[in-house]
Amino acid sequence: MKRLLGAMGLCGLAVAAEANEVLREISWERQKQEGALLAGEVHPADDSAAFAYLEVKSAEPGAQTITLLELERPDITKPRYAMVGEVRCEGVDGPAYLEMWSTFAQSESFFSKASLTGSSPWRSFALPFEATGATGPPQTLVVKLVLPGRGTVHVGPLRLVEYTEDVPPGTASGAWWGPRTAGLVGGVVGSLFGCLGGAIGLLAGRGKGRALAMGLVKGMLGLGAISLVVGVVAVFRSQPYAVFYPLLLGGVLGVGLPSFLIPTLRRRYEELELRKMKARDLSAGHSA
Repeated sequence: MKRLLGAMGLCGLAVAAEANEVLREISWERQKQEGALLAGEVHPADDSAAFAYLEVKSAEPGAQTITLLELERPDITKPRYAMVGEVRCEGVDGPAYLEMWSTFAQSESFFSKASLTGSSPWRSFALPFEATGATGPPQTLVVKLVLPGRGTVHVGPLRLVEYTEDVPPGTASGAWWGPRTAGLVGGVVGSLFGCLGGAIGLLAGRGKGRALAMGLVKGMLGLGAISLVVGVVAVFRSQPYAVFYPLLLGGVLGVGLPSFLIPTLRRRYEELELRKMKARDLSAGHSA
């Protein structure tokens, strides 16, 4: 059964990779045969995994950074690429992570990472990177394992892929949207709240359109409440940061701002109404 599950996991990665271009397939057994294995011990397929995997173990309490793979001239041509694979953890102390360093021609290095902690069965991971704006493709890719203390990490075969989708391969397939869409959503929500706030301020400043101003505030409150509820649902459904953060932020703003604006607007319009009443009384007194 475990072997079957492992095979299904690899098939899932294969399907995801088919939608992208696979540049390299890294086998730990081949790395060992070629004398390119940098760390750990290679285990053949067994009852726990349908593929050969790399075992990296730390019995010391101190932090360690272990280089697992170095790729020279990875032949990347697109701005978006990722290292994808499967990982399993056993007794990892504290927050550990896998990271991929991309070094460019100007000796500039940048990294992306995937978090690991505690004990977990085999699961997919991705180390995506977007090099939009870079003067050229990366010259070197380095995959490292950072352990804060004791623990054992098993890493399955790796694939270097290029992709064009908003959501990197190997990440949660059920994500409602990816980082780029999150930026768009945040911009739209921020602009909407800004326009509503500007219209409300204009009406209140001129002392006109009380019903319209209060309606706009209540509309903002309703949108904020909906955004907040959807954001909470996204958190409970384990949606990624790019999904739940803009929803929660919009919800907090949409609920918080009206809580301040409603009493302020009421006071503003009540003061204006009192001034009008006093003006009418004075006008009536002069007429008498």
